[in-house]
Amino acid sequence: MSRFSVSAILLLSCFLVFSGCNSEPEGPEMYTVSGNVTFDGQPLDEGRIRFRLTSGDQRAFESDIINGKYSLQTMEGPMQVEVRASRIVPGKFEQASPDDEPQPVGEMYIPAKYNAKTELTAQVTPDGENEFPFELTSGS
Repeated sequence: MSRFSVSAILLLSCFLVFSGCNSEPEGPEMYTVSGNVTFDGQPLDEGRIRFRLTSGDQRAFESDIINGKYSLQTMEGPMQVEVRASRIVPGKFEQASPDDEPQPVGEMYIPAKYNAKTELTAQVTPDGENEFPFELTSGS
């Protein structure tokens, strides 16, 4: 291989490596969304929150809720919001087989109007605070 060929290959390699450094990141622009979630006036101890686009591909973005707080990255646009949480039912156990230890039974206690049949919405904008508090209640 001639010196010219080696130099040309090195130059081309450097060009390819450095030309990728200034390129735009792939994928949609993301925005931080955060807030507090209460249930019957108290911060929700643990749960999950999901923001789902109501248009286009209806992509969804999820995060844990811990001590009533959540934060996640999502795209801009109108969102449908779902909140889910479960808790152990005191004194209730199930046993899959006679050889297994009894396991505590859990229940989903957040009403369907906040998850499966959600009425919660949010509008994520590129120039907004995008802070959305949700005050959930067990009543109708």
